[in-house]
Amino acid sequence: MEDNVSKIKERLDIVDVISGYLKLTKAGVNFKARCPFHNEKTPSFFVTPERQIWHCFGCSKGGDMFGFIQDIEGVEFVEALRILAQRAGVQLEYSSNFAEKDGKAVLYEICETSAKFFEKQLNSSSAGKRALEYLKNRGLSEETMKEFRLGFAPSEWESLSTFLRNCGYKDQEVVDAGLAIQRDGANGVYDRFRSRIIFPIADLNGQIVGFTGRVFAESSEALAKEEGQAKYINTPQTAIYDKSRILYGLNKAKTEIRREDKCVMVEGNMDALMSYQAGVKNVVATSGTALTPAHLKIIQRYTPNLGLCFDTDQAGAMATRRGIGLALANGLNVKVVEISDPAPSLSADLRSAGGFGKASRHSEKGRAWGGAGAECKDPADFIQKYGTKWVEAVAKAKPVIEFYFDKAKAGFDPNSAESKKTVISILAPFIKRLTSQVEKSHWISQLAFFLRAKEDAIEADLAAAKDDLPSEEFVAQKASAEPVPEKEVDILNETLLSVVMKNPELFGEELKMIPAGLLDVHTGSMIAKLAAAASIPEMMKEFREHDQSYKLEFAYLKAQELWKDFKDEELKAEFQNLISKMQKRAISAQIDNLVYDMKEAEAKKDKDRIRELSVKFAELINQFPKNV
Repeated sequence: MEDNVSKIKERLDIVDVISGYLKLTKAGVNFKARCPFHNEKTPSFFVTPERQIWHCFGCSKGGDMFGFIQDIEGVEFVEALRILAQRAGVQLEYSSNFAEKDGKAVLYEICETSAKFFEKQLNSSSAGKRALEYLKNRGLSEETMKEFRLGFAPSEWESLSTFLRNCGYKDQEVVDAGLAIQRDGANGVYDRFRSRIIFPIADLNGQIVGFTGRVFAESSEALAKEEGQAKYINTPQTAIYDKSRILYGLNKAKTEIRREDKCVMVEGNMDALMSYQAGVKNVVATSGTALTPAHLKIIQRYTPNLGLCFDTDQAGAMATRRGIGLALANGLNVKVVEISDPAPSLSADLRSAGGFGKASRHSEKGRAWGGAGAECKDPADFIQKYGTKWVEAVAKAKPVIEFYFDKAKAGFDPNSAESKKTVISILAPFIKRLTSQVEKSHWISQLAFFLRAKEDAIEADLAAAKDDLPSEEFVAQKASAEPVPEKEVDILNETLLSVVMKNPELFGEELKMIPAGLLDVHTGSMIAKLAAAASIPEMMKEFREHDQSYKLEFAYLKAQELWKDFKDEELKAEFQNLISKMQKRAISAQIDNLVYDMKEAEAKKDKDRIRELSVKFAELINQFPKNV
């Protein structure tokens, strides 16, 4: 195990690993970014190449590259080891008591093998070739299909299952991977995906973890007769596929998202593929699943800016509103990408309720995909019909409240009180979700001007308006997004240690004068070692050999970043300030205990005890630091 870790650390640099998830900027000898583990606007997340560690001064998380992968991916150490080994090109060696080739590893293998099977079927089988032509007619190029590894599932009941069985996998393992279903009341399994165009779903590292299957047009009628068959089906939740955390195409788009500082989110796989092909590569898709707070948290690793473009039908409009509500609640800057189709048949069918147009429905058979006269109800249709105009549409995306405000204005009657109430009801849920008070105040002012009403009246109506956006997810995500503060003793001790580490020789006498009981065990021990060590590097080496904690490493990083421009007298002043705060905390704790003792003595009417406690109270007040 230790040898595996050493090999990986020799081949990978922590800056390269973390920059695959976050936008790092140079900060002296280190790098910094906004912390992905709590909401913040000023970067307090630092990566140091010299020490090969990371640490956030805001939420106090930190560690090495393995710890980062565990936290960012939400996996155990074993899984982090496998992810980094693949990235480093290291073949893991397994000891007899550590058989890491466990269930998850097998599931990854099955998904990869299945993806290859589906790819071959699309390009080699007769039904697959017809599906291939269908995809080309939809506008996809062969290059795009190969890059995203599109495939085809044969119509036979056990085609894939038999293939995987012949590859040495057990039926139960195939079921666990979500690719087969156990037969009711009988032995054996049958394929989950049959007669479907297959879209492989990859995790951030490009490993296939699941699939989306779209019913192929030629076999739609046959499949429709089977109970439970839908136009799209997805891999169910498995040990490696969590639909609430996976976004289709993010493995391809993450670099472009970081470069553009914006993520475009669409609803379907085809929407994402056509967008990518048309030049907007910073695109991801929810792939038939509802947008979740976890999705948004992942996007925030790369950018705070989100553009939404879901289908224009009623379901798409509802999904967009829900997604906007969650995104605003989590502090993202949200814009809406409009699909503006100049076709007369479309404009006549638009309705303004809720701010979205509902397109007239056409049967799939009667609608030419993106052809002349067909309405564009999703980005894939629009791109096939108008090509690079999609790039313009994305560039012209409107901030969400401006988008809804414009829609509300279109049907507004200034002489109708009911119309004014409708405008409030449309905008209220979104304004409520704004985390910036300045931005919220701006829109209240705009509404007051537009409706010719007082701002306090607008604010009161907004507060009372019905909120039809998600609330449970909003509250839960807000709570989980806040950093869990470390105990004050940890923060003060860590900061004091970092001040000392900036220039240990400066505090020779001061270190001897620290009152007993102020420092925690680890800080006291490390300060004692600092005072005795010939140099900091010697101290660090000894510490790493005998104590695996990162406390000293974090203090060293803090010393580099927080105190780099401090003069000696400023460092001494900060040292004394921290000692005073520690004394204040210690005395405050004693006073709190005295208050409880005093109440107990008063309840018992014990005058001697009350007198004794009063004297102690006065002594403690006199000891209270005057400069804090």
